[in-house]
Amino acid sequence: MTTNPRIIFNEIPHGLPNPKTSLIVDNTLSIDLDNVPLQGGILVKALAFSLDPYMRNRMRPVDIQGDIDAFPLGETINGFSVAVVLRSETPLVQAGQHVYGFMHYQRYSVIPSIDAAVLGLKGLSLQVLDNKYNLPWRYYVGILGMSGQTAYYGLKDISNPKPGETLYISAACGAVGHLVVQLAKAQGLKVIASCGSDQKVSLVKSLGADHVFNYKTADTAAELNAHGPIDIYFDLVGGPTLEAAIDNLACNARIIICGMISQYNSDKAYGVRNLWLLNRYRARMQGLVVIDWADKYLDEFHDTVPRDLAAGKLKYLEHVYHGMDKVGEALVDLLVGNNVGKSVLVLEDDVL
Repeated sequence: MTTNPRIIFNEIPHGLPNPKTSLIVDNTLSIDLDNVPLQGGILVKALAFSLDPYMRNRMRPVDIQGDIDAFPLGETINGFSVAVVLRSETPLVQAGQHVYGFMHYQRYSVIPSIDAAVLGLKGLSLQVLDNKYNLPWRYYVGILGMSGQTAYYGLKDISNPKPGETLYISAACGAVGHLVVQLAKAQGLKVIASCGSDQKVSLVKSLGADHVFNYKTADTAAELNAHGPIDIYFDLVGGPTLEAAIDNLACNARIIICGMISQYNSDKAYGVRNLWLLNRYRARMQGLVVIDWADKYLDEFHDTVPRDLAAGKLKYLEHVYHGMDKVGEALVDLLVGNNVGKSVLVLEDDVL
């Protein structure tokens, strides 16, 4: 028998999660890797887990509705993962192949069907990976996974960018933001970007942004007034930043609501006070959920982003944590902005 460590949801946080008690590692389970029944599915070994801001919204009582199911207390959490297949009883997947998608955050998992509907999450079926550029496997929970797809899809139909327009991206040194900066510049846009430290400002400038400021030391509204107006706002933080962006919109502007990390640890949501300006500017505000655009753009994404990354046309910023025991620290770092780029939990070094 082999120990099968997992990450369980141990405590519902009030405000910022406790890095030592909200998510904990449990080592009480074991698994017979050679004989565990596969039920016609696959046995996988996890290599890397994604850490994302939306996970904070899942740390709530199960009876409170949300855009995705809550984590049940005492149970294994799940999320975007990359894993190697150890055994298979389906012709769709072969042992030795790698898969990506929603999986339980445990070292070994039996997945009876490669359709992730078995996890109760429609539209998140597992993908067999074709890593033809021999990129690190952990990239598939970052720039080649959900966060990369979010940036890519957000600069398609929903924002309808045109060369010469001005895009503002908040959290520009984060998992989604730093790719938005690069993709927007490649499409001929002027890019205004904000982030939370001078180090991050320097990094985002190196990615090609036209104007970058530290929102903690600068006046966001004044910066946007000086360098706008904004045709496209790619919002990852919400709150006062969203309000400042609305104040500085161009006519027929588009606002993409992708995340609101400034609100996730607050018991009292910030009330945006100037939504009436959407009428003045004939602006459109629309939510972006990555799975809604996969059918249309996933193949194009896989053809384009790995190629450009391998060729050096795209730069990837990531913050790698080693081992399940780092999950609490890593999640809190992400929520308070101590990370740079995409936060990834790596379980073994051969994915580096």
